[in-house]
Amino acid sequence: MHMKIQDDEILYEQAVMRMRKEIAKGKTFAQACEILQGIEEHLRPLIQDDFLKIIIAEQHFGQGRGIDDVALFLDLPYETVEASRAKIMSEFDEMFSGHLANHNSKMTH
Repeated sequence: MHMKIQDDEILYEQAVMRMRKEIAKGKTFAQACEILQGIEEHLRPLIQDDFLKIIIAEQHFGQGRGIDDVALFLDLPYETVEASRAKIMSEFDEMFSGHLANHNSKMTH
């Protein structure tokens, strides 16, 4: 079983790298996702979701592009990109507040 998880991680990283190359060539998000055809179905949604977050993190948070620009860049509906951005923010908040909670509980004892 351990080997399987490792294989999935390698597949995941290779898929993300290949999708990046497609985007760099000017392909749309949907076109970039076509490279996932050869990958096990259970991994596809995870990779697509994460890849969208990566692009939003780089383009929106990293380079300061508007969500509308990122949506145009990827040829995705604004709502899709905004929903993913919101998910990133809530995950970050959970991570940050979890970190703070751990930090504060150490200080009180």
